Amino acid sequence: MPALESALAGAFRSGERAKLIPSYRLESLKAELGRFRTEEALNGFQRWILDGLYKLDPPGGFPAASMIIIAVPHPFFSTVEFEYLGRAYRCLGLVMSDFESAERSLRAALPEGCRILAAKDLPLKRLAVQGGLAEYGRNNICYIEEMGSSFSLMAFFSDLPCGDGDWTGLRVAPTCDGCGACLEACPTGAIQPDRFLIDNERCLSYFNESGGPFPAWLDKGVHHCVYDCLRCQDSCPMNADRRGTAVGPIRFDAAETELLLSGRWLESCPPALAGKARYLGLRQWPDGVAKNLRAIIDANA
Repeated sequence: MPALESALAGAFRSGERAKLIPSYRLESLKAELGRFRTEEALNGFQRWILDGLYKLDPPGGFPAASMIIIAVPHPFFSTVEFEYLGRAYRCLGLVMSDFESAERSLRAALPEGCRILAAKDLPLKRLAVQGGLAEYGRNNICYIEEMGSSFSLMAFFSDLPCGDGDWTGLRVAPTCDGCGACLEACPTGAIQPDRFLIDNERCLSYFNESGGPFPAWLDKGVHHCVYDCLRCQDSCPMNADRRGTAVGPIRFDAAETELLLSGRWLESCPPALAGKARYLGLRQWPDGVAKNLRAIIDANA
């Protein structure tokens, strides 16, 4: 392990993993994504990600010699309980990684005078996989040994020089060979048995993270998450050791539930509700929360 990566590993306190990747690798990534764009049959959402979301150039005026990719762990999931009309409903929720703490640890470990700048629009999963930090599962989720998929990625541009480091082609974890657990668990058939890309416009997470109506073909019995889905991750053998890290339940009383269902909870959010929302990442998908909770209520009526 390079000296800086070794120093970073010793600086983190919550099991984070970090990788230093030279910024010139972005040129290779541009070429690869260009070929991917022309060779793969992409849906509209996938084309928007490639053409409208990713930014593959360091910011002007910043001497970006490298990128620091960090995997920040979080519990596998949380059970969530909310009260509505005198009845308790249970579902699942994601738990947010503590990015602020990870950034503080990073800054404390950097050499004096080193500059870093948050890199929010890079294809983080792809960089983590090709840079040797993670590997893809068949469900297009990233996995790291001993962390499973229970982490979120963050990245910074830095002026730290680094060597060539690892750089590989896309690879799917060997565990996926001959394993169809995620295909069988997917409630919408979004994972493709003969294709690397999943059909993300059919994924339950796609519907749960938008404010639009659910499609008519979607069985109401599939609803089980405040947002996202988790079925493919929960079934994955690479997460066998992560299930014991689940937490909860996080409980919302009747008043908090009514506020979430109103869709106006961001306008006036009591401190207790704000803390739970922050922990579960509800602010990331405010348009979907009310719709998803109503779907869970309807599915369990």
